[in-house]
Amino acid sequence: MRGKHMGCFIDSRESRILRGHATQLKRNSPSICCDICYQRGYVYAGVQYGKECFCGNEELPVKLKAAESFCNMPCSGDERLKCGDYLHMNVYQTGLAKYVPVALKGPSTANDSAVRIAFILTINGRAVRQLKRMFKALYHKDHYYFIHVDSRQDYLYGEMLKLEQQFDNIQVSRYRLSTIWGGASLLTILLHCMEQVLLIKSWKWDFVINLSESDYPIKTNEELVRFLTSNRERNFLKSHGHDTNKFLQKQGLDRTFIECETHMWRIGERQIPMGVRVDGGSDWLCLNRDFVNYVVNSQDQLVTGLKKVYSYTLLPAESFFHTVLRNSEYCQSFTDNNLHVTNWKRKLGCKCQYKHIVDWCGCSPNDFTPGDWPKLEASVSRNLFFARKFEAVISQAIINQVDGWLYTPYYTSTPGLDSYWENRYHHDDRYTSGSDVALTLYSSVARLSTRTVTQLISSKHSKCSLYATGVLQAHSYHSNDEFKGQLVQYVGNVDGQGTFHLETWVFPHVKYRPLFNQRYERLLSIEVGTDFDVKEQVFRNFGIPFGPNSDVTIVTRWGAGINADGMPEEGIEQPTLVLSDPTASVAAGEEITVDTGEQVVAHTFELRKPLLPGSWMVWVLVDNVIVASHTFLVLPMQFVQGRQISVKEAKTLHKGPSEPYTEEDVSHYSVLLNLGYPGNSSALEVSATHALLYGPQLSKWIDELVTRFYTVQDTCYIQSDHVPECVRAELDPCSKTNWSSFSPDPKSELGSVDPKTGRLTDAYRISDNFR
Repeated sequence: MRGKHMGCFIDSRESRILRGHATQLKRNSPSICCDICYQRGYVYAGVQYGKECFCGNEELPVKLKAAESFCNMPCSGDERLKCGDYLHMNVYQTGLAKYVPVALKGPSTANDSAVRIAFILTINGRAVRQLKRMFKALYHKDHYYFIHVDSRQDYLYGEMLKLEQQFDNIQVSRYRLSTIWGGASLLTILLHCMEQVLLIKSWKWDFVINLSESDYPIKTNEELVRFLTSNRERNFLKSHGHDTNKFLQKQGLDRTFIECETHMWRIGERQIPMGVRVDGGSDWLCLNRDFVNYVVNSQDQLVTGLKKVYSYTLLPAESFFHTVLRNSEYCQSFTDNNLHVTNWKRKLGCKCQYKHIVDWCGCSPNDFTPGDWPKLEASVSRNLFFARKFEAVISQAIINQVDGWLYTPYYTSTPGLDSYWENRYHHDDRYTSGSDVALTLYSSVARLSTRTVTQLISSKHSKCSLYATGVLQAHSYHSNDEFKGQLVQYVGNVDGQGTFHLETWVFPHVKYRPLFNQRYERLLSIEVGTDFDVKEQVFRNFGIPFGPNSDVTIVTRWGAGINADGMPEEGIEQPTLVLSDPTASVAAGEEITVDTGEQVVAHTFELRKPLLPGSWMVWVLVDNVIVASHTFLVLPMQFVQGRQISVKEAKTLHKGPSEPYTEEDVSHYSVLLNLGYPGNSSALEVSATHALLYGPQLSKWIDELVTRFYTVQDTCYIQSDHVPECVRAELDPCSKTNWSSFSPDPKSELGSVDPKTGRLTDAYRISDNFR
């Protein structure tokens, strides 16, 4: 009973009666303290010494109960009321029943009607093939699939519309928002999708389960359906644990946020509504239809009020549904399980990697790799049916392993089994920052490809000169969990005979050079790139070079090091990273800190822009001795905002900064590196000449640089009636190669529905039946 007085109890600092949460209040009273403790999920509230409020779930010790006269100090918020005394506490019930987990029922063996599930897929990115593979593993004809695609992802949206045409139990939302990490839009989209699946009268579902492109099932559809059929009255959400106060602070629930221009802005503090039990944890959930209908359509004050509060909340989907459920008539249906295994590695996943889109530090789980297999294997005996996160660009091997475990494996001879292709560019994409560098590279690759092909066929076929007239799309190509290069599809033309399409495979050179005469054991490698993922410890630019306005990030990987006694070296080192530009002028030099043991150190230089295009170098110095170097490309731009660069823009972007790259005096590094006089006149003259290039001369300069840093591995043609005979005679069709994005990839192809199993047919599996 809310506010029921349990008595006066003797307390001690060494062993508190209530140990959950404690605070001091300028305006304390039993009712205020009860509200605070109720909000934080505690059964008991205790007031002490006038201004102190304690919360807890501990059983009250009868032997410490004291006479009421020992709890006689006036409350700081209302002197007419008593709030304990020195080490004496008045204890009250908050009105919250102590949570006792309800034993879940085992899989149904009776002839109960099997539940049907509406899967809500909120997806982002360009991983179409991984998404199709997940969909294949998830699909059953008796379930429904409602898909929301981030409003910035038009390529992915177009691919999902194709799925909608292929399957009558798929619907793609036409209402789209930009779903940034932690954004209020995530809750808006979830509620919208739930509303839509309720409105589709032909969809007779019993549960909603939300998933993303990074999820994958780890138990079969039959196992999931049997479990939910036996527990159809339950609602499944994962709670944070026991310390609600810590959760409130970690989540920023006591702050007001507003989402604007794909950023969550923190605008101030706020008071969390009293009288409401706040809960939260994971935003992945499984809710029954009755509760979904209540959340979407109820007009009672609890639901409407919380919708307003959570529209100005960071990570709202991680708390809104929990809080509504805990305070509603459905509270007894709460089950502390979101049916997911999540790959948390907090030392890597909690590095404030989302500060560029949210004014807060948050955590994100890591991708599974084969080394994480024991976590997945341990889920066999638990009520867990999905796992996250998976990314084929990080590890397709683990997806193959899970898929073969879930169903029977693919034949080892299956084409493309260990390969993965992910779209990086499509000519219909809307412009995004950074795409100009990629398009410049792709256009150069297309030109270089046509020259190579022309040389190949000209000796046998006269009048067969090939020209590139436009880039269509590009993919990153991965094999055996290694990045193998970029695949560029472009429009070709042979002597005015009509257009046709080709695809070229290009691979970046590795420019890391350890100096073996000055061998330094701890430094394992240097990598240079943009968009470094601190969580997965990889660069996300996948072979795309720097542009004049790019940020330069250097990643050094260090071993533990062994001393003369054969033991790991101890102590902190501070190597120096030095950058030099194409004129052999030192641009910057900064120390980094390398701790004891194996380390991955990422350092981003703050340099004045634009960077001078050409060949740059980073040097690693330990105790002023060069131990390694790495050469990298800053690419001149052929495109600005998706169009051909103008003469004026080329002069501005390609001349380098008008002042030194940094404020620091870096001239002494020239002596250490033996670079000669900084900014020597001949190199500066060449750079000044390059800055004036435009049109064909600019393209020639770009192609010369790309040739130095990339190798054209192969080219194929995409079959059509317009491919000239001279091209057919010398090149392979792309569908016959093992590297092209047009080569067979059965694992990511969606077959027809098998009427017997309800699943999609898959002829390349050893057996198409469930285990």
